[in-house]
Amino acid sequence: MPDIALRFNKDVLILEGAMGTMLQREGIRFDGSLCAELLNVLEPELISDLHRRYHLAGAQCASTNSFGATRAKLSAYGVGERVEELNRAAVRNARAGGAPHILADVGPCGLVLEPLGTSSFDEVFEQYFEQVSALAAESPDAIFIETMTDIADARCALLAARAACDLPVFVSCTFDENGRMELSGTDARTAVVILEACGAAGVGINCGLGPEELLPILEEMARTTALPLLIQPNAGIPYLNAAGETIFPATAEEFAELSVRFRAAGAQFIGSCCGSTPAFTGAIYAAVGDTPVVRRPRPQTAGQCVLASPRKSLTLGAGSPARIIGERINPTGKPKLTQQLEHGQMSLLREYAETQVVAGADLIDVNVGAAMVDEARVLPQAVLSLVAFTEAPLVLDSTDPVALEAALRVYPGKALINSVNGDPKSLAAVLPLARRYGAALLALALDDSGIPASAEGRMAVIERIRAAATDAGLPAADLVVDMLVLTAATDAEAPAVTLAGVAAATEAGLATVLGVSNVSHGLPQRSALNAAFVRAALSRGLSAAIANPADELLVAAFAEHNGEAAAGDGTGGADAAWQEWQQAYQRAMDEVAAATNGKAGASARATTAPPTATATGAGAGASAGQAGDKPEDGASSSTGLETEATLKRAILRGDSDAVPELIDAVVAAGRAPERIVDALLAPVMSELGEAFARGEAFLPQMIIAANAMKAAVTHIKGLLPAASEGQVRGTVVFCTVQGDVHSIGKDICIALLESQDFRVVDLGVDVEPDAVLQAARREQADAVCLSALMTTTLPMMRQTVELLYAEAPEYHNGKHRAVFVGGAVVSAQWAATVDARYADDAPGCVEAIRQLVVARD
Repeated sequence: MPDIALRFNKDVLILEGAMGTMLQREGIRFDGSLCAELLNVLEPELISDLHRRYHLAGAQCASTNSFGATRAKLSAYGVGERVEELNRAAVRNARAGGAPHILADVGPCGLVLEPLGTSSFDEVFEQYFEQVSALAAESPDAIFIETMTDIADARCALLAARAACDLPVFVSCTFDENGRMELSGTDARTAVVILEACGAAGVGINCGLGPEELLPILEEMARTTALPLLIQPNAGIPYLNAAGETIFPATAEEFAELSVRFRAAGAQFIGSCCGSTPAFTGAIYAAVGDTPVVRRPRPQTAGQCVLASPRKSLTLGAGSPARIIGERINPTGKPKLTQQLEHGQMSLLREYAETQVVAGADLIDVNVGAAMVDEARVLPQAVLSLVAFTEAPLVLDSTDPVALEAALRVYPGKALINSVNGDPKSLAAVLPLARRYGAALLALALDDSGIPASAEGRMAVIERIRAAATDAGLPAADLVVDMLVLTAATDAEAPAVTLAGVAAATEAGLATVLGVSNVSHGLPQRSALNAAFVRAALSRGLSAAIANPADELLVAAFAEHNGEAAAGDGTGGADAAWQEWQQAYQRAMDEVAAATNGKAGASARATTAPPTATATGAGAGASAGQAGDKPEDGASSSTGLETEATLKRAILRGDSDAVPELIDAVVAAGRAPERIVDALLAPVMSELGEAFARGEAFLPQMIIAANAMKAAVTHIKGLLPAASEGQVRGTVVFCTVQGDVHSIGKDICIALLESQDFRVVDLGVDVEPDAVLQAARREQADAVCLSALMTTTLPMMRQTVELLYAEAPEYHNGKHRAVFVGGAVVSAQWAATVDARYADDAPGCVEAIRQLVVARD
């Protein structure tokens, strides 16, 4: 079989269309006992024939019928032990269809990763590893991970696939109308950055939207990467007609026209998704089949170090603003933070992250190293506690390779490792981790012999690190150089050496970073010294500083520099900045002299000549995070309105650990416990829901806030009189309808409802209509909520609604009881056909049920 990798970025290849659509046309009906993957062994001829039809229409790449063939998903149909059998059969059936290339298809595994869900990274990794191992045993051309709505899930699947086989791995994500992955809120550029760093052979988009809507997302991907691009739109944005049938409005002719535009944007693999048939494939082939891939311009970020959180990517280096890396998450000198970390509590850690971002930090350094802290356990916990609420990319700061790997595994972004150095032991321990988990490296200009005294010597160390990193397969741009800041109090010449190193690295086209607060250690006027030194470093091309963003003088220096750069003034002013440093240093030393009554040595002078870049070479890196001078062991004491504002912020950052103490403080300040939810917390959730509706907040933030809200409600109940303790707003029965095993939408709604003091009876997934009816009667539910993610289960949703109305008529157009329907495939139009109530999203569901209960009361 031809090696598909030999065709990358050469000629356009046509992908198959929808398998599920064709199976439905063949009269296949799926229920709780039959899934599409079982047909690989029950009806292999049918599956092979469908592949053959697509191939005859022009498809050159067949996607195996294994989308839902992980153990977790197959277990819902009682066949979880048949993972290997069904996956291997899927590859054989696809090959029998005749297409020259076989893509082994992998969809979402059916488990939801922390912090969105409850499954650990290792649990989800094992699901994908098992499936890909089975698929790879039949030697397909590539692994095709598709329809991913959570970047953490997509990244985990990619890492598992690369661990299970050496085949090329494509990853295709699904985006909503705001251009974001629905569960993680990841934009296209950031998704590409993360997936490319983790070794994807190609990236793309499929499902969710129609061809016109996906084109700008494809174009954004093309501006970000040189990897092969893949696109498979739905046959338009589907809607449901009055009969409950799913209608895809796009035509094959429209697809042909858009395919020409996809190719022009740089796509190599072009196909179609839900609602499409071989007619679409034929139209696509006729338009762009057997044509060369259009060459794309060099990616916008080429040569820059790109870092990413799940919802934001940024660059370091030439052409980028100078960045501040917040240094405050470091237990050194912070006994309360240390104590919390020892016990696995993350309240202060979250608070430090939030306050630093508000103050202007672009990235957050995370250091949990302390004598009694188990770094290998706590560092990944810290990562998971931060990713859901902060958009700032993380810098993982540890000298423990075991802790680093544990954190890198779970971080669903592209992290910066702090750090590696020229010691062979450090290189051997850290470089493989950066390569395996798609991280950038902070390279310190020191080795097993210590810190070289000259800029030339430090550059020589960086050169060795760069060579070793290149040999390990790391891109040169993923190294960020730290020329190391030594204290000026003990060596007046040290700042000049550091600045010369920064200038040399900048001249060589490398990104640089410094831990600036070391320069002023042991001296007075530290803030002024740090700001002056930063100005001198920025004038020589410094890319980022690890510093305290609460230092107003330092932040002002960055703002001034970035403003000048944006105005086209460049770096410039090096001599003036050096003189400013000399003057600040002299003032500090004069103060020292005055304090020591003019004792000898107080008049030490800085070197009078500005530092110059005399070293040559190239490298990359950044310094270890510096702890600040003043311990910051928690929010400053406050009462009244300030305490209430602190409680609101704790809810938004998902700080369930801090909530009980803050509620006690609010009560102590005079707020009645029974008024806290309605007066303080409910408005916070309402505002967050409105932000979510506008596309300004995302599901991770909704979920962690809901969990913190639940913790608040639970604590408040304990403060109320016994007669009030069990009171709830109302009772809701919730489930995913029979035949559908998806739970994420249901779980999000439940979390929000419970946070608003509703009692929710969760019946789970794949629930029979009669079980819903019995639960509604037994619980005397105010509302029954039905969820569906698959169009094939809409008839079952209709059947469930009809049974409720027939046997419990109080739910049909009742003033005080109602049935709500929702989910990705449900629209207001379809809900009207079954006379049920409808909400667009989880916040809307909560608000609709709240209004129902208010009307009842």
